[in-house]
Amino acid sequence: MGLNKYTILLMLFCSLICNTNLEAQSIETAKLHISNLCSPSMAGRGYVQQGVNVSADYLANQFQSLRLRKFTSSYFQTYSFDVNTHPYPIQCKLDGQTKQVGLDFLVDPTTASLQGKYALIHFNMRDSLDKILLYKKIEKGFNQNHALVLHYGSKRGSADVLDSFKNYRHFPSCIIYTEEKKMTHSIGRKIDPIPSLIFMDSVIAQKENIDISVNNSFVNNFESKNIIGYIKAKKSDSFVVFTAHYDHLGKQGDAVFPGASDNASGTAMLLYLAEYFTKNKPKDNMVFILFSGEEAGLLGSEYFTQNPTFPIEKIKMLVNIDIMGDAEKGITVVNGETFKQKFDQLVAINAKNNYIPEIKIRGKTKNSDHYYFSEKGIPSFFIYSNSGKGFYHDVFDQANTLALTNFEQVAKLLIDFTLKQ
Repeated sequence: MGLNKYTILLMLFCSLICNTNLEAQSIETAKLHISNLCSPSMAGRGYVQQGVNVSADYLANQFQSLRLRKFTSSYFQTYSFDVNTHPYPIQCKLDGQTKQVGLDFLVDPTTASLQGKYALIHFNMRDSLDKILLYKKIEKGFNQNHALVLHYGSKRGSADVLDSFKNYRHFPSCIIYTEEKKMTHSIGRKIDPIPSLIFMDSVIAQKENIDISVNNSFVNNFESKNIIGYIKAKKSDSFVVFTAHYDHLGKQGDAVFPGASDNASGTAMLLYLAEYFTKNKPKDNMVFILFSGEEAGLLGSEYFTQNPTFPIEKIKMLVNIDIMGDAEKGITVVNGETFKQKFDQLVAINAKNNYIPEIKIRGKTKNSDHYYFSEKGIPSFFIYSNSGKGFYHDVFDQANTLALTNFEQVAKLLIDFTLKQ
């Protein structure tokens, strides 16, 4: 007996409702993962309170719940590296007024312990006369209670100043660099001889003294983990790989760096794709790798490419997802110029389906976990989203700041792209 047109319409309507509910469920699951990864229990997914390894356990459990296969006896690949941390309370006053770490200032990640009250000696690095006076001061020497403030100076841009300290063997007790717009935190893997701080310029301008207490903890051979799972294809011996880094900056004193956009969002995207492909079996073996150590210098991905758990020469395509908090203006593809044919394929799929507004192209850069794969000649993209509030490596990159605009549209684009490989 044939179906009448009303029955067919009802079936189509029910199918549409069902798919909509599934999509809503998926985006809500992604939001939950982001919220959990940014929760206080994860301590910023860094090296204080074992935050990165607490989050590794959480993510391995997600792989297990998705029934991803293991290449070894565990989802984990363990390696180690040295790291400097500041896990203890940090106290700071400028002219007697208390300042907050993470908001008003940061401790440079390579700084050892620093305690004392210092007179602030100010120099404007944009003023040529001030720079001349600075070098004369370096030649003359500093008192033990001097802290040098380099307004609009950065550690990276002050190599000549640091060299002058070494040449004259005259060192201040502390160097303070300033920023105009925002402070950006990072990970330290060594101890520098001169302690340094970073202040918002407006906070420290015209101040006369600083009272500071900082204690570091240098950890030798901190154990960290990559997390690797896969879906086995029926016949193919080739691999398509999705990667993302799950680590972030952790804590400094009481300041927490949640890392919502960077990169809880990319981690959630990887889990979203893993869930999809467990329900829609791919033609090729599908591998999902969550790297640690990215913020410390791409250490997890470098270690993996040197110690692969499957034949990486059989990878047809690798897509690394990093910063997927808001794709309102589309995405950018690093290595798009290097693997232009693959990039054109991605653009054609988007043009056909109108998933996202724009796909921008970039060349080769060593700025995320795709790098060591592409250095081995493996076709590798790094994609990131082109919108958002601009919170990056700071205390404001929180789960509730993410719009996740076009999150699922990007996922659909990557699914279609995967099926074309």
